[in-house]
Amino acid sequence: MSKDEKKCSKENGECEEKKDCKNHSKDCHEHHGGKCKELEAKIELLEKQVEENKKLASQYLGTASYYKTQAEDNKKDFERYKERNKNIEVEAVEHANEVVAKKILPVIDNFDQAMALITDAEIIKGFSMIYSSLISVLADIGVKEIDCKKGDELNPEYHNCISTEETDDESLNEHISAIYQKGYMFAESKKVIRPATVSVYKK
Repeated sequence: MSKDEKKCSKENGECEEKKDCKNHSKDCHEHHGGKCKELEAKIELLEKQVEENKKLASQYLGTASYYKTQAEDNKKDFERYKERNKNIEVEAVEHANEVVAKKILPVIDNFDQAMALITDAEIIKGFSMIYSSLISVLADIGVKEIDCKKGDELNPEYHNCISTEETDDESLNEHISAIYQKGYMFAESKKVIRPATVSVYKK
């Protein structure tokens, strides 16, 4: 091995320990000392970058959390808005149907009275067909007749009492004695369009 080959080869990034290299210890120390400082500087820089990235990540998470909360609140507000509008729409439709029903009900009342007086079967048959068509129209807009018959207990919510009839029977007190006019209501909302007009027994 030549004299040059015995020297420390720090230029190639290597440090091979050789007994004949007198400058090995000094050169190796200088070589590794410089490399260590360079690595320490890089590590310090990377640590600073990591800390900065952590801070940025924390800020981004906070911002994301804020916007997520805002989005959830907006969604709730929108759902409430839709529900309010839905109620408004339902009420508007129901009001329009109520107007229609109130125009049809007097016609139905006239048919009820006429069919109670007419004895001709053919006329009654013709009247019944028209009457059924009118009832069908009411059903199409969600209107039904209030269930009311003689002997039922008076319910002020659905019955309008206009007279009383004396009775000695305690069990009949405040029960319907006669029905003068049928009542109608919305089947779904239970809203009364017109209560049934009745008389009741009184003890």
